[in-house]
Amino acid sequence: MIWLGLAVAIFLGALFLSPPRAFLKPPLTWLAPAAIFLLVIAWNISPSLPGQPAGKFYGLIFHFYGASLLTAMFGPAIALSVLFPVAFLGIFAIQGDYEAASQHYLMVCVLPTIFAYLSIQMIQRFIPKHLFVLILGNGYVAAFMSVILSGTFLLVIRLIAGEANQLDLEGWLLGLIIIAFMEGSLSGMLLAILLIFRPQWVSTYNEEAYMGR
Repeated sequence: MIWLGLAVAIFLGALFLSPPRAFLKPPLTWLAPAAIFLLVIAWNISPSLPGQPAGKFYGLIFHFYGASLLTAMFGPAIALSVLFPVAFLGIFAIQGDYEAASQHYLMVCVLPTIFAYLSIQMIQRFIPKHLFVLILGNGYVAAFMSVILSGTFLLVIRLIAGEANQLDLEGWLLGLIIIAFMEGSLSGMLLAILLIFRPQWVSTYNEEAYMGR
């Protein structure tokens, strides 16, 4: 129940910090439901190679969380607001476990969103503004770092909790790198497509700053 209470509190806080009536104005009026629907599907896709041992954390996997991309597009508050129904539709509606849905929201939504936002802020502050830097930094690097830092943070927490003997450190780290590359590649690719066809959807893009010359 604590997990659920914390997840709901963060979700309500994100809604409160979002721009007033943001979800009642285009493009979020239809883009938010579309993002929720697509991410619920993506969260439940995880194909593997034939013969791969079941339950392994590493292997050929497809997984896209979307937290970093949503943060780059709309900011952390709207990203966390959209990801809450993703967690509960993608986990609770399928597994019927509200605790697992709450933990997923906190671990693969809240943590990556925070780390992605911090990465984007550092890139915008210290790296010269260039369209390539925007795509590579806010798309690929921010997503990659959001997964790496979130996974490392959770690993440290488990080690502090005395679960070292229960962990497959090699599998954890290898799987983390694979998922981070997948997340970064997809986020970077999708952000590049959006900047070409729908730049108004990307809040971190400023045409005057990036295209003024």
